[in-house]
Amino acid sequence: MLRKLLVVGLVLAGVGFAQGEKGGGRGADPSAGIMMPTPSASKFDTIGSALNLNKEQKKAVKTLLDDAAKEATPFRDQLSKARIAIADAIQAKKSGDEITQAVNTYAALATQMSALEINIFARIYAGLDETQKANKTGVGTVFAMMKNLFATKNWNED
Repeated sequence: MLRKLLVVGLVLAGVGFAQGEKGGGRGADPSAGIMMPTPSASKFDTIGSALNLNKEQKKAVKTLLDDAAKEATPFRDQLSKARIAIADAIQAKKSGDEITQAVNTYAALATQMSALEINIFARIYAGLDETQKANKTGVGTVFAMMKNLFATKNWNED
């Protein structure tokens, strides 16, 4: 049995090595349908291109997101502390009621952060023209990006 597993493993490894750099090595031939790695765009660039924002819209959205990030700072800090409180309560083997209270505190803060994210998305959406609103893929991309957008100190970085 062990011998069979070893043979199968060697065959699969051989197939893997035989593939070489076809999937994404630098200098791949784009005409062959092989994509070259591209530098990742900032979140703001992704939002701008997904919604096809014009210059004025980009400026308004950037200001909106920067202001929202400042508003999100206390939530982010409190969420971090609430997570630590939950971990401490579990680690200290506190009662179920104390753990539930810590979880409820976290949930209330997470709800406030989600409300901020949704409200910002709604304001971005309201500033779009009808053609941009009709772009369901772009709107869906930005909507998905809004989840935890302000979870880090700089919303525009990964």
